[in-house]
Amino acid sequence: MKINDSSEIFTHFVINKINPEIRHSLSKEQLDEIKSAIAAGTPLKKHLVDIRGVIPLFFSRFYFVLLMGRDKRIKTKKTELNRRVESDILASILFSIFIIFPFLSLVFIVLYLSKIELGMDLFSDFHLKDFFN
Repeated sequence: MKINDSSEIFTHFVINKINPEIRHSLSKEQLDEIKSAIAAGTPLKKHLVDIRGVIPLFFSRFYFVLLMGRDKRIKTKKTELNRRVESDILASILFSIFIIFPFLSLVFIVLYLSKIELGMDLFSDFHLKDFFN
């Protein structure tokens, strides 16, 4: 019997745990219904990677299971949400630093140069070039 699906493996395991005398007394329809009931209890969402196997050695047999997929536990979802919020805040700060601040600096320089060209003094005894000297 070749079994490729993890739910089939579990179903096969459960059916084999039934006493052999009782299992052989069941009809084909009864066995099929038991198998479908067990399969209905397994999660519908499969893992992205589901590799299972057995390594037979001379003195023993070892099995291995490799499951990979997105972690959907509640604690993990909260952590991911917190990371998204933090990354949104960081993105907003970086946007402000690299886009808005240079734009405002450019506007300030243009207004300052316009003020110089028009000969306007906002403060009569203070000029920006005096501040840097």
